Amino acid sequence: MGTEIAKVLAKKNKIFMERSDGFISVGSDTVTWQFGHILELKSAEQIDPKYAKWEYETLPIIPTKWERTVKKDCIKQFDIIKGLVDIADEIVHAGDPDREGELLIHETLIHLNNTKPVKRILLNALDEKSILYALDNLKDDSLFQNLYISAEARTRADWLVGINLTRAYTILGRENGLTTSINIGRVMTPTFSLVVQRENEIRNFKPVTHYSLEAVFKHQSAEIKTKLKIPDEIKVNDYVTDKASIEAIVNKLKIAPMGIISDYKVEKKTEYQLFPYSLSDLQLFAGKKFGYDPQMVLDTVQSLYEKKLTTYPRSDCSYLPENQFVDAGEILNNLSGINESFQKLVAETDTGTKSKAWNDKKITAHHAIIPTTKPCEFENLSDSEKNIYTLIATCYIAQFYKPHIYNKATVEITCNDLTFTASGKTVLEIGWKKLYSDNKTSEENILPVCSKGDKVVAIKTNLLEAVTKPPKRFTTATLLEAMKKIDKFVQNPKLKATLKNVSGIGTEATRAAIIDKILDKNFIEKDKQNLVPTKYGETIYEVLPSFLKTPDITAVWENQLAKIADGTGSVQNFINGQLTIINEALRVAKNLKLNIDVPRCPYCNNILRQVISKKNGQKYWICKSFFAEDETKCKNGIFSDHNGKPVIISCKKCRKGYMKKKFSHEGKPFWSCDNYPDCKNMLPDKNGLPGNPVNKNNPNRKKRFFK
Repeated sequence: MGTEIAKVLAKKNKIFMERSDGFISVGSDTVTWQFGHILELKSAEQIDPKYAKWEYETLPIIPTKWERTVKKDCIKQFDIIKGLVDIADEIVHAGDPDREGELLIHETLIHLNNTKPVKRILLNALDEKSILYALDNLKDDSLFQNLYISAEARTRADWLVGINLTRAYTILGRENGLTTSINIGRVMTPTFSLVVQRENEIRNFKPVTHYSLEAVFKHQSAEIKTKLKIPDEIKVNDYVTDKASIEAIVNKLKIAPMGIISDYKVEKKTEYQLFPYSLSDLQLFAGKKFGYDPQMVLDTVQSLYEKKLTTYPRSDCSYLPENQFVDAGEILNNLSGINESFQKLVAETDTGTKSKAWNDKKITAHHAIIPTTKPCEFENLSDSEKNIYTLIATCYIAQFYKPHIYNKATVEITCNDLTFTASGKTVLEIGWKKLYSDNKTSEENILPVCSKGDKVVAIKTNLLEAVTKPPKRFTTATLLEAMKKIDKFVQNPKLKATLKNVSGIGTEATRAAIIDKILDKNFIEKDKQNLVPTKYGETIYEVLPSFLKTPDITAVWENQLAKIADGTGSVQNFINGQLTIINEALRVAKNLKLNIDVPRCPYCNNILRQVISKKNGQKYWICKSFFAEDETKCKNGIFSDHNGKPVIISCKKCRKGYMKKKFSHEGKPFWSCDNYPDCKNMLPDKNGLPGNPVNKNNPNRKKRFFK
C-alpha cells in the first residue's frame, strides 16, 4: 500500500521516489508503514508483577490506566516511524477506512504523544485514479475520533473478557488436574461452541420415516409430473408420518381422477453474474471444490497478492470500484494469454457488459479479490496457486458474460380438494452460468403450455418413503461460513439483524486463524474432513456460562459500539456493562468442578501435574501433595513423561513400588524400583520406557549398566 501511494505521489509531482529501510522518500513527502497492529495492550503481569501468578484472589484484573507496548518483532519499524513523526510537519493517516483501520494508526500516534496535525486519506482501492482522488480529498482526522473511541472500547472489552475469564477457567482447570490453559475469547468460544452444539444435535437426532406423493396428470397430449402439497391436517412437524393418510389420497385419485388447472404462470427470470470473491467466499468455495482449509486459502491468495497477481486478499467486500472498469480489457487480454482454456472463456466475453459488481456505494475498506493487470506466468505457480488463481480469474471473466435468463413455468392442479404443483425451467440464455455448468441440458422438467381451467386426469401415482437425516458436521470451510453468517444461529430478531449487518463474528483476516487456534487448543479435532469436539472441549463447554457460548454478546457489543461511533453512546457505560457480566462469570467459575479424566498418583490418588524442569528442560509429572509440609506429603509422587503422559508402571518384582527413570554417571537412562533398597529391580531404557530385564546368562552382557 505504501509503495502504491509513493508511486502516485512521484508521478503526480513528477519526481523520483527513493527507497530506504522502512520508508520511501518522494521529494518533501515520506511514506512509511505498519504491518497490522505494531502495539499491543500491556499484559496483566506487565501492568503489575503481582499478576504473574494466576490466582482467583487477583481477579478481576481491571487496569486503572490502559497502556500499550511495542511488539517485539515491530520495534525496528516503530523506531523508524517515531523518527519520521518527530521531523514531520503534517501526518497523513492511511489506515483502512473502518474501525480497526482507524485504531491501528491512531494508537501509534497516541503512543508517540503526537501533537502534529493529522489528515486522513480514505482509500478503498489502490489504483492510480483512486489514490489521486483520495490525495486531493484529504479529511481532518478529528472527524473520525468517535470511530477510534469505539474501536478502543472494543479492544479494552476484549482484553477484559479474555484475560479475566481465561485466567479463571485455567485456574479451575488446574485445580482439577489440567496442565494447559483454557483460553476464552468473545469470538473463539462461540465458534468452538457451534461444533459442540452441532455434535449434540447429531447425537440427539431421531430419524423420522415420512411419506410424500407424486402424481402424473395427463393434459391433452402431454403429461405433467406433480407433487402433492401436503394438507396441514395430516402433517406432524412438517412431515407426514402416517402412511395410511397418503394411501387414502391415492385411493381417492383412483376413484375420482379428474382435476383442473387452477393456476398457470410463466415468468421470465434473470440471474445476474456471480459476485467476485470476498476472502470468506473464496475460502468457502475453495474448501468445497478442492478441500482446502481456510488458512491454506488465505496463505495461497496472500502469496498471489505478494506476486502482484491478485488484489488485496483480506477483503470482506464482493464489489468493485467503478473506475477500475477501464482495466477490464487489459486484464482479460492477459488472462486470454495464459492457456487455451482461458482463451476460450475470454473469447466469449463482452466488455460492454457491466455486471452489478461495479458499484462504488457498496465498497468497504477494500474491494473484491480480482486479478491485477500484471500478466500471470501460470506454469510457474504451485498447484494450489493455480487453482485459487483460476477461481478468482474465472469469477472475474464471468462479470463480462450476459446474465443467465430463463423462463420459469409453474402449474397448480386441484383434484379432490387437494393441490398438486409442478415447476419447470427453460433456459433462454445460458450467460455466465456457462462458466460453472456442465451444459448437459438447458431445460428442466419442461411443462406443456396450459391455461387456467384446463381439465386434467390423474393417470399415475408414486408413494415415496424417506427418512430424515441428521445435520451435517462442520468442516473448516463450513465453520468459517457459519462465522460469517452467524445470524442464522441467533433466535433474538434484533440481535440477528445486528449480526447480519456486521457480517458475523471475527473478520476476514482472523477467522481462519481462530479455527486453527481452537484446533490447536484441543477444543475440537478433525475426523477426516469433519470437525468434532474433543472430550476435553465438551467438558469445558458444559461449565461455560451461556453468554460466552453464543454469539449474542457480539451483537450487543456492536449495537453499543455503533452508538459510541456516532457520539451518542458512553464508553464507561459500555465497559461497566462488561464488568458486570465478567464478575458474575467469575463468581460462577469459582464454584465449578470439571469432570475431567486426569492422571492421578498411584500412592495417594492426588492429581498429577506436568512440570518442566528449569535445569534441563525435562518434563515430569508431580503429585499435587508432593510439596506438602505435613503428614499428607507424598514422598514418591514424581513420574517421568512419555509423549505427554506420566509413566506409571508397577514393579513386577516386588509388586509394591513403581519404576522410575534415572540416569547413570554417563548420562544414560535406566529404570529402577522406587521401593529401593527393599527392591533392587533395575531395567534398561527402551525408547523412553522400561525395557526387558537384562539376560544374566548372556556372556557378552555388561555386568553393570550403571555405576
